[in-house]
Amino acid sequence: MKLNEAPINKIFEISKIEANEPIKSRLLAMGFAKGNRVSILDFTLSRQTYDVLIEDTKVAIRKEEALCIELKDMS
Repeated sequence: MKLNEAPINKIFEISKIEANEPIKSRLLAMGFAKGNRVSILDFTLSRQTYDVLIEDTKVAIRKEEALCIELKDMS
């Protein structure tokens, strides 16, 4: 599942990041790396922007970035 498809407040593990530069570097700098825990806190009505908790850090990302992040369920 991609990050943009994830439900709010459910914890997932990042399994893969499929992005080209400079998006990949930007995501890695914000803490989006394979194995890290992530959950969506909120998103805009049109799902163009997402408030995300990555480990213990809250960040906002765009839909184009969310589409690059592959998740796996932690349960």
